[in-house]
Amino acid sequence: MKIVRPYTVLDAILTACSVPETDYTAYSSGTTYAAGALVIVVGTNIHKIYESLQAGNVGHDPATSATWWLDRGATNRWKMFDTLVNSQTVHSANITFTLAITGRVNSISFLNVYGSAIRVVATDATDGVVFDHTVNMQSNLGIIEWWSYFFETPEWNPDCLVTDLPTYTNLSIAVTITAISGLAKCGACIIGLTKELGDTQFGASVGIQDYSVKTRDTWGNYTILERAYNKRASFTVWVDNGLVDRLQSLLASYRAIPILYIGSDEFGSTAVLGFYKDFSINIAYSTYSVCTIEIEGLI
Repeated sequence: MKIVRPYTVLDAILTACSVPETDYTAYSSGTTYAAGALVIVVGTNIHKIYESLQAGNVGHDPATSATWWLDRGATNRWKMFDTLVNSQTVHSANITFTLAITGRVNSISFLNVYGSAIRVVATDATDGVVFDHTVNMQSNLGIIEWWSYFFETPEWNPDCLVTDLPTYTNLSIAVTITAISGLAKCGACIIGLTKELGDTQFGASVGIQDYSVKTRDTWGNYTILERAYNKRASFTVWVDNGLVDRLQSLLASYRAIPILYIGSDEFGSTAVLGFYKDFSINIAYSTYSVCTIEIEGLI
């Protein structure tokens, strides 16, 4: 099992991006806004969408006027860096961006992504290109014979984990998410340093918590309001006894910090960005202990 401590992407880090930041018109203090009007506020490390809550809305700063404005989250360009998985950056072409990392990272992961391929190119100022890898996102699940191979509708993996970046200092990382039928999406792009916690035991469980509303009327007909969902997982991890105290301290320090937990690199479904609900460490044997941890994903 690994964890990835997310690297905060600020303006100075995102040096290029093909997604324009033109969701709505920029807020103007002299404009009167109707109820439901949408604006964007863009400044240094600020990239927000706001919705007007009342008619005759003029001169109220969206950042400080909660009775007049509703924070609707990050702008389209920055949704993939807001640590929320269901809010996607969407572009009607390939999504390309470049990150100028300060310090060291060795992983970049993409969650709730929609693309046919993802290419990651890492460049060092001295050594040039030190990593160039393209992940084919087409899923082969359910392709068990030739009929399925030729006639099943293509499906695409929703998650991509790249955890083998070379650990250089101050890498420049260029990413291309290739569009499918002219559309590319990315829910979360998580960059950071990985840390190995131990070996995940078979028997791990993964699932989702759905917030959709299904209402049935008198005649049994359903009305469905589709809403977001979050992932959840439960892992049993074998830990070297020499790491038990460090693991206890480490998880305690991350109790209120969103972390990317990766149960196994073989299963993208075990990658959950969120918090642990509970963990315990059973010092069961002379050399190994058993850690059980429950993860609650972010929406």
